[in-house]
Amino acid sequence: MKRLIRVALVIVACPLLATAQQPAATPSFEAAAIKRNPSGETGARFEAPPGRLNAINVPLRFLIRQAYGIPESRILGGPAWLDTDRFHIVAATPGSVNTDAVRGMLRVLLAERFGLVMHTEMREMPIYVLRVARADGTLGPNLRRSSTDCTGRSSAMANGRVQCGILVSQDPGSDSLRGGAATIESFARLLADFLERPLNDETGLTGTFDLELQFSAPRSSSPGAVVPGGLTTSTSPEDIPTVFTALQEQLGLTLQSDTAPVDVVVINAASPPSEN
Repeated sequence: MKRLIRVALVIVACPLLATAQQPAATPSFEAAAIKRNPSGETGARFEAPPGRLNAINVPLRFLIRQAYGIPESRILGGPAWLDTDRFHIVAATPGSVNTDAVRGMLRVLLAERFGLVMHTEMREMPIYVLRVARADGTLGPNLRRSSTDCTGRSSAMANGRVQCGILVSQDPGSDSLRGGAATIESFARLLADFLERPLNDETGLTGTFDLELQFSAPRSSSPGAVVPGGLTTSTSPEDIPTVFTALQEQLGLTLQSDTAPVDVVVINAASPPSEN
């Protein structure tokens, strides 16, 4: 079954958790309905159209990732049901608000309805480092400097191509990322969600790029930033390269192993929400 999850196309930088609790002044949803989904389905959707938040069939760890902009590899601890139990959440925002405001409201909801308490700490961990693969700095065929000006524009597509932002598609056996006028920093943050380790960007690449990356997905267990219309292929899954090979062949980038102190968030407490 194809899994489609819709989230904001533009990846926004979000500081790691500054405190385990949100300030009292943080706005909250006007109303929020939460229901558990016991069906065992894996299809999910996460979107924030004007005035609403729809999170359909998503686990709590994914909600934390969306609320705080933290790769899942840096969210540690928590009860076993954090990844297995799935929920439907439909919430109303006070008017049309931006992505940062929706994130703040989601943080309040997680604290109030899921009893979520977290803290930050520094841990020495194995990581991946993203670097340019070739000594002469030549990039791969699917990584090109962008000429699109996205100043003041929201995420957009034209003629089936991404103009501003990043799209991710998950199909059986493969994942793909497409970006238009995207920074390598934002690409690296999103790529980290497909890796078992934190990822540091040391490419030194500045500016914006158009990119396309497709790789095999033996993990793909967590919902990602997925939208319909992803990069398609007629290649059978066994012929799709690993993320390590795909990065070198398609983008001219490489992942190298290292260790480093990493800011992580540790879940102190979480409880199943009361449904309504």
